[in-house]
Amino acid sequence: MQNLNIFVSSLKHQIWRRYYYFFHKEEIPDSIKKRKGLCKRCGLCCQASIRCPKLAYDENGLALCNIHDHKPYMCAIYPFNGRDFFKHLKDKCGYWYDES
Repeated sequence: MQNLNIFVSSLKHQIWRRYYYFFHKEEIPDSIKKRKGLCKRCGLCCQASIRCPKLAYDENGLALCNIHDHKPYMCAIYPFNGRDFFKHLKDKCGYWYDES
């Protein structure tokens, strides 16, 4: 049941991300400048709801995108603000935003 809850929550978040991006596109670049931290290359965001078919892992177990140079913009900008975290991954992500 928990997996279903995570799936539904993640799917809702995917919809919210696209809605927010579409209607607040001008806010995204400034918000990303406030992002802190680095990607941990864990790949969890690439499988938050449905595992991305382009997700792979290198010999060290670090995630990589098979189409990194051409990955969808929505993937490249994750997380684009302090609300743009999959709930079950927020504490695991290498990125964060200072709440101010």
